Amino acid sequence: MTSRGFVRWQRDGWDGLAAAERIVEPAACLAAAAATPDRASRHARLVRLASDGGTVFVKAFPAPGGWRARRAFRMGRALAAAGFGAPDVVVVGRRRREGLLVTRDVGGVDVATAVAARRDDRAAKRALLRALGAEVGRLHAAGFVHGDLVPPNVHLAGDRFVFLDNDRTRRSRILVRLAARRNLVQLGRFVVPGVTVTDRLRVLVAYARARGLAPGARRRLARWLVEKTTGRRCAIDRIAPEAARRAGFRELMRSGGPFDPARTAGETP
Repeated sequence: MTSRGFVRWQRDGWDGLAAAERIVEPAACLAAAAATPDRASRHARLVRLASDGGTVFVKAFPAPGGWRARRAFRMGRALAAAGFGAPDVVVVGRRRREGLLVTRDVGGVDVATAVAARRDDRAAKRALLRALGAEVGRLHAAGFVHGDLVPPNVHLAGDRFVFLDNDRTRRSRILVRLAARRNLVQLGRFVVPGVTVTDRLRVLVAYARARGLAPGARRRLARWLVEKTTGRRCAIDRIAPEAARRAGFRELMRSGGPFDPARTAGETP
């Protein structure tokens, strides 16, 4: 396993690559991965680690998901080569069916936080939403489909969008045709303070322009998104589908409304 700018490392059955400009030792990353995670799921454990070279995030993939580390490494480099923001990988490794991925802290904030911070500045908020739609459109036009394009996985660092968690990201023109629009559902199913249905349309218009979609195709996509986003909201937030249909999409997605998870605090409308 070799790659330009990286050197091979091996330890305790692990085999991987570390950035030639060493900012953190793989041994320290392995120790951090074995510690109590800052965040954990059935797919991975995540630990924030301070190093001499700056803050890094250590992500451990338990068996059998070790392949995710190498996929994230490859896709991150592919995204960067294509002109997209992606975390810099400094260590990647595998031991049998386990995986390890260490990336630099990209800084910034997730897009939902960035948009909410601009809620009182309409021009800035709208510009950011249009830029987001255009960037996702550019991503798909370049042949990439993100594995989980939820707002926490898109950071705004300065004036640049950075796509995180690329262990399920793929690059395939066929996949773009079949599944890219699901990314829009993942991104748009969240209720965000200050974001209206009209704002969501701004994202879609910018996306369609970046993809070169005709007006008819854009309208069909909009109808599909309303249907699928409603379905995802109902399934994930345990909203009765008949209640969602009666209220309508605008009310379903309104910040501060009866279906806002921040307001309902787990109650089903």
